Amino acid sequence: MSALRAWWRRLGGRGPVPGRCAVDVVLTDPLETLAVQTRLAELSAEIRRIELAPDLYARAHHWRAAVIAYDVALRDACRLAGVVPTEPPTPLTADTAGARDARLNEELELAAHGWSW
Repeated sequence: MSALRAWWRRLGGRGPVPGRCAVDVVLTDPLETLAVQTRLAELSAEIRRIELAPDLYARAHHWRAAVIAYDVALRDACRLAGVVPTEPPTPLTADTAGARDARLNEELELAAHGWSW
């Protein structure tokens, strides 16, 4: 994996090739982007699993922990995509309407930048 990352970084430092159309060089590591997208998918599946399990012990605690981890992953994704994230919610306000709206805005901005998870 490290050889692939080193190759990608070397490739990103080159200028445009004569005779070819100019393409913007991606400044983020695609493997890091893939890791964040995978983490977002895992966390959203975990949140759905918790929401669908009414007999889960300490359900609210598990849900809040998963949502906060999802918010952190969303901010990482925003950083990689060049989106300005909103103010992160505190652990006690993760389930408020403001936190849900901020989360939705970040998800929509990431989707507009081509992200999917």
